[in-house]
This record gives sequence, structure tokens and C-alpha cells, in this order.
Amino acid sequence: MLNYKNYLKILFSLLFAILSTIYIYTYLYAKNYAIPLVHSISVDAKFQFIRDNINRNNIDTLILGSSIGLNNVQGVVLEKKSIKVKHALNLSGFGLNTMQVEQLLELRSLFPNLKRVIYSAQFPDFALPTVFENYNIDFIKEYIELGEHNMSLKYGFFTFKNFIIVNKHDRGWKKNHLTNRTFEFLDFDHTGSVPLNIYGDDIIKDRWENPHRNKPIKESYQSLWRMVNKVEKEDMQFYFVIQPYRASLLKKYKDVDNILTSFEQNSSKVVLSNHGEILNLHKQLQLTDKYFADRSHLNDKGSKKSAEAIAKFIDKREGL
Repeated sequence: MLNYKNYLKILFSLLFAILSTIYIYTYLYAKNYAIPLVHSISVDAKFQFIRDNINRNNIDTLILGSSIGLNNVQGVVLEKKSIKVKHALNLSGFGLNTMQVEQLLELRSLFPNLKRVIYSAQFPDFALPTVFENYNIDFIKEYIELGEHNMSLKYGFFTFKNFIIVNKHDRGWKKNHLTNRTFEFLDFDHTGSVPLNIYGDDIIKDRWENPHRNKPIKESYQSLWRMVNKVEKEDMQFYFVIQPYRASLLKKYKDVDNILTSFEQNSSKVVLSNHGEILNLHKQLQLTDKYFADRSHLNDKGSKKSAEAIAKFIDKREGL
């Protein structure tokens, strides 16, 4: 019969073995997959993608935004169609509001040869004053600077502390994020963009038929002003791109059309006052429904047209 001392030794040995196994699992996981640096699966995955796949010295163009940047601007097409854009990186992520985009812009120092920033947006992106909580820019930069599939004890321990979240993401990754027929698709192309193959039966009725009702807030315009100002002061070019919205919805819902008109006017005033450039693709392209995946997200055919138009605009503005 075991006495209590032997019992405790066995108990602690088992506990140590379990914790050691979990740590080894999380450490190896962190070498190859995203860890919850900001607790946004798409942004965390993008940090890991940059760490493992991007030559940061080559990047001359940064694409920012919510999924309206992630899905609506194909970096591969931008590189192909533009003379000026050689190497683009799409740093956009799901559901990012303007202030979160401003936080991501602070990572620009990781790219020493950056020449331009493209912010791809629509009016719902300006509706909330959301920020990443406990956003540690130095911690994120150091993680990215680890290099391809590298890991340190510090980030291994960080992953270990977030084991439950990591395990959840690990189990759901293949099911939730590896089909381009859903809005959760996260299989990045070589620039970090995510074109959507959403047509026909894959279109979600509610997202197709019901427009956004939220309105931009002044804090978002103030955030946009700061972004343009920072980029221009560093002798880079800032491009603000207003993406297309389904015209039939705007025709049906005049209040939403008025919101979009106001958004264009206010954002234009902010961007142009800081010597940035503004491109309204909603007006310029006038895309029909066959190019949309829902009310504001473009399918891969639509995002190709968006990227081609941006490429042409950049080359024209920069002297070609």
C-alpha cells in the first residue's frame, strides 16, 4: 500500500509528464502554425505567414483593411499588372475596424523598402471604435523577426499559456479555413491575399439581400487622418480605396446610399488634406452582381478587376 509521500511523488510525476507533453506540443505547434498574439485568427495567421514566407526587405507595397482588403485586393494581380508594384503584402484581416488597421500600420518599420500603403475599405469598417486589447507591437515584431519556422522559449511559453485557444484553432483549422467557397477561407496566396470562389449556392442569402446599417463614426475618420499623416511624413504614398457595393441594394435602400455618399465625401476630405490619394472603385468600376460574393465582398473575378484598377491608378499617379 502506498504511503502519502510515494503517492505525492507519483502524482507530481504524472503532472510533470502531462505539462511537459503539453509544452512540447505547443512549442512544436508554434514553430509551424499561428499563435494567438492578438486573438484574431486571420491576423495571427498573417503574422505567422509573414514570419515564414515573406522576405521583408522586398516588400514595397502594403495592403491593409478588413476582409474588404483581404478578399477584394489580389496582391498577385497587383504585382502582375503594375509597373511600380514589385512585391506586395496583404496585411488585412477579418472584421478589422479603422483603429485596428491603424495598429497594424505600426508594423511598417518591419519593411525597410516600403514605398506605398493601400487601405482598402467600405463604410462598415468605420463604424466601431474597436482596438486590439493589450496590443504589444514589440512582441509581435520580435515574433515575426524570428524567421522561417523558428521559435524561442519566450514564445513557446506564451503558446503554452494559451494552450486551450491553440488547441481549438488546431482542431478547427482544416474544417473552417481551407475552402475558398466560404468567407472564413485563410489559404493565403504568396502575397497574403485571399480570393473568394463564392458563387451560386455558396452565396449566403442574408449577406446578399440585407445591406449594412451602421454608420461611420468621427473617431474612425480621426484614425484615418493619423494614418495618412504618418505615411506621408515618411515620404511614402497613401492610397485610400473605396471598394464596390452592390448597386441594387443602394438603389433599394436610399438611406444606405446616402451613408456611402457621406462616407466618400468625408474620407476624401481627410485623405486629400494630407496629400494622400483616393480611388473610388464603386463609382469607377460599377460592377454588376456577377462580381460579388455578397453585398460588399467581391468574388475572385471581382477582386481581380479591383486589383487591376488599383494597379493602373498607382502607375498613373506615380508617373507611368
